[in-house]
Amino acid sequence: MIKVCSAHLFLAAVMWVSTPASAQQIQIPTLQVCNDTELTANNAVVIIETRKSPSFTGFFALRGKLECVPTKGVVYPVGTLGIFGINMSDSHIQGDVTFTTFEQVTSGGKDTPTMWVSGQCKAANVRGCHYWLMAVNNVPGHPVGKTYDVVSFLILDETGKRVAYGTGNVVDGDLKILSTN
Repeated sequence: MIKVCSAHLFLAAVMWVSTPASAQQIQIPTLQVCNDTELTANNAVVIIETRKSPSFTGFFALRGKLECVPTKGVVYPVGTLGIFGINMSDSHIQGDVTFTTFEQVTSGGKDTPTMWVSGQCKAANVRGCHYWLMAVNNVPGHPVGKTYDVVSFLILDETGKRVAYGTGNVVDGDLKILSTN
């Protein structure tokens, strides 16, 4: 009887130890160190035809400046940047989104520099605003017959729900990205 009881206790202990805990596991975020990146967006206008309707123009614009240039002593991202004048179908945000933090900034490419940035933002009637942005500097200015610059963004609320997004060619204004990567 004692041997059977000991075996049951041992089996119960093994099962208890191997049962996953119901509490959330601690997650340590990755360290984000920016590489030399500079962005200047001079009213980089995007109009997405498929996001137009009688009530919407399909418009948004990237405006501002952002830099993180460790080789020049700017080791943390600084600047003022946002998506302005959002007026698109399938978007809960109509208006401006101001980026309030730059938590991750990275870039790459010499011929067509591409920059990615994410962080927190501020928009009317959006709690817990978070953004992701990609900008591609395909060509200086807008020469005829050349590839356009591209801007893509995603805005989420505190629950992770998408409240605005867009990807398209810059049809007016300009953006410039300097990357050493």
